[in-house]
Amino acid sequence: MCDTVKTSSGAEITVCTPHQLEMCHRCGMCFVDMNNEARAEAQMAKAAKQHEDGDPLDPGQLRVGTEVRMRDESGRNPPKPLDGRIVGVTEEINEESDFCGETCYVIKLRDNSLMTYPVDWVHEEWSVKIDGHYIAASKVLQLVSS
Repeated sequence: MCDTVKTSSGAEITVCTPHQLEMCHRCGMCFVDMNNEARAEAQMAKAAKQHEDGDPLDPGQLRVGTEVRMRDESGRNPPKPLDGRIVGVTEEINEESDFCGETCYVIKLRDNSLMTYPVDWVHEEWSVKIDGHYIAASKVLQLVSS
């Protein structure tokens, strides 16, 4: 049997009912991986609520509300790019993520789900929507910083 409890960070985690532990050797239950994912999702949601569209983030970063696109290089026809907009910035804490420990943009995708992607990688690999056209983020940052 298990319970759900809310942490001080707002994450809803699962624990064993009798002992209220994430990893309980007595009950033989381990919710650590699932709970780490819940904590990371709560952190993303919190970061997404801290800013309004147009707010600046750290120097050298794109503004909140900036529309971004990652090209689809899978070979699908027609291609399905990953479109979203920047809603915040956070350090990735999910230990299962390739980006754990990285400073990441929080990106709200078209389906309203949230994802993180390292700031530097977005600048190198993604495009930014300006006047209806997508331009490499690296070029946009060069123009803004000059």
